[in-house]
Amino acid sequence: MADKVILVVDDEQVICNLLSVVLSEKGYKVVYTTSPVEGLKLAGARHPDIMVVDLKMPEMDGISLIRRVREFDSEMIIVVMTGYPSFDTVVESLRLGAYDYVTKPFDIGEISFVIEKAFDYRNLIIANKRLMKELEEKNAELEEKVEGRTKELSLLYNVSKDIVTSLQLDETLKVIVDRISAVLDLEICSILLFDKVSKELTIKAACGLPDDAVKVTQVKPGENISGWVLQNKEAVFVEDIETDGRFSRRNQEKYYTHSFISAPLIYKNEAIGVINVNNKRSKKSFTYDDFKLLKSIADQSVIAIENASLYTSLNEMYLCTVAALISALDAKDHYTKTHSDNVARYALAIALSMGLDEEALEDMRLACELHDLGKIGVHDYILTKPGKLNPEEWEEIKKHSSKSAEILKPLTFLGNIIKLIEQHHERYDGKGYPHGFKGEDIELGARIIAVADSYDAMTTQRPYKKVLSREEAMGELAKNSGTQFDPMIVDVFLKILESL
Repeated sequence: MADKVILVVDDEQVICNLLSVVLSEKGYKVVYTTSPVEGLKLAGARHPDIMVVDLKMPEMDGISLIRRVREFDSEMIIVVMTGYPSFDTVVESLRLGAYDYVTKPFDIGEISFVIEKAFDYRNLIIANKRLMKELEEKNAELEEKVEGRTKELSLLYNVSKDIVTSLQLDETLKVIVDRISAVLDLEICSILLFDKVSKELTIKAACGLPDDAVKVTQVKPGENISGWVLQNKEAVFVEDIETDGRFSRRNQEKYYTHSFISAPLIYKNEAIGVINVNNKRSKKSFTYDDFKLLKSIADQSVIAIENASLYTSLNEMYLCTVAALISALDAKDHYTKTHSDNVARYALAIALSMGLDEEALEDMRLACELHDLGKIGVHDYILTKPGKLNPEEWEEIKKHSSKSAEILKPLTFLGNIIKLIEQHHERYDGKGYPHGFKGEDIELGARIIAVADSYDAMTTQRPYKKVLSREEAMGELAKNSGTQFDPMIVDVFLKILESL
């Protein structure tokens, strides 16, 4: 306990001596002075854990000393003593951040108890700060993962989208090369396809390679690096080609760095080509994330061989995108999964009753699944707070619909779905957020989700509120029809609930 330092500032020497003896016996290191000016210097130089200060002293009173200390140390625990207690001085000291106060003459047991609790309080503050830091780091890590995954999925989608709009294989391959080169910051990228007639791989698209190398390159299955990848149908990530026994003798192709990635193009279990990348412009080696990304692109690129398989492949990637984003959110708040399922069920029931088409229903379903995605950027302690949110916390919560839209913005194929997510907290009377849209300026799907979302929130147990019964929740919907909610949608939903 030698590192637990207490500074005592009191103009009475006997008080200083008494506290020094008593608190030292408790294992604390005590520094004291009868001068508040000297006390200010000691506070700045020693940064004690706790300062015990008398309120009434010559030169500088205790309130003034506390103010001066707070200018350079906002975390020091302060205990005040006074032989002339007044409501105003005690309140002012507490307002300035004093932890507690004792009146003179004080009991030795009382001051010891206050000091012990003050250290407990300080330890709690330190633990809370450590926890908050850990939570912030975890949130930052999750956000980084979502951002990285979103970027990867956005690239995969855009490559596939360009394949759909292109009818020529050469153009499709060029798009793939350009996209890979941009994302991985490459100097060299090439795609080789297998010619079933000549039984050789030839370069069909490339960047960073001389024209003569493109024209003359011919690789048989099993030869060099590309031939090995084709024959074995296995992607390779080599950090140092000079030390890798599989390829050190095969390095006859244009690999100028020790690190490279090569991935096969496989269609119906048949290897039809190879994608090679090497030489980052930054001169850095490739990472395992680069390796996974290239393999994903290679898998998508074979769509150009068979247009009939395009629709299935695009849907698989689409579902992968949604699943990745939902998994990221579920990892942060498991309640969101159940809530999103409930909201989707209610919203789809409303949409079906209103006669919306299949495309609108699918948009609605995905918007419901992702509508709270932005909460991944909200502190856990706010999401799970058992009491009422303060204004700052409420403003943080209100940002989640905009954060959802921001996270999903790179996924351009989500289009109208992002609007539904961003607007689902708008109010029919224009008093909602984030934009204050009013009436039919709000997307119909967003107005439907608003009703479904609110009903589930009212009828589901959460730490910060009691559960409403079905009838109570229906009453709240009716009460807020025309103000918070679209009255037409409320009428439809109430009829649905009444029929259950």
